[in-house]
Amino acid sequence: IDEGRFPDEELRGHPSLTAILLRMQHPVNPESILDASRDLVAWFATHPDGPPVKQLFRELLAVGLGRIGRAHPLPSIPEDLEEVVNMLTTYVEKWSKDLEQRGWQAGLQMGEQKGRQEGRQEGRQEGRQEGEAFFLLRLLQRRFGTLPEEVVRKVRDADSTMLEMWGDRVLEVQSLDGLFADRG
Repeated sequence: IDEGRFPDEELRGHPSLTAILLRMQHPVNPESILDASRDLVAWFATHPDGPPVKQLFRELLAVGLGRIGRAHPLPSIPEDLEEVVNMLTTYVEKWSKDLEQRGWQAGLQMGEQKGRQEGRQEGRQEGRQEGEAFFLLRLLQRRFGTLPEEVVRKVRDADSTMLEMWGDRVLEVQSLDGLFADRG
């Protein structure tokens, strides 16, 4: 069973022990595990055959809480599940603040990483264009001699597509005017 596939709101509509367990194992936030623990206490109160499985649910609850409360670990889970609910109430606020802070930090880190990647890509592209322009200017100078400033500026301002097109033409044309002529 893909336990995480069931939405919390759908599981809340099922008063079964299994639904409560799934909500505890895959909490959407600290408050949702608190709600599930309240429902667990209510379930045990209305089912007289529940006490034999209480210990199992204490252990499962500890696992679910461990996933959320890493920054603020809980002491051991009390025997009485009602005490667990009271204990959770005090921890939920700490967890919520911690998760919110980690969420912001993770978002900032992801943004910084994406910015660095985009910066590297832009830098590589600019470097490639500068290299292509430098090489084309060098070829043009060897072929046609001293270049007018207007030609140098035009080549340096060109994008990669234009530089490539002019580079392909440099051996075919007889003059700078022929190089820059539109062959549309």
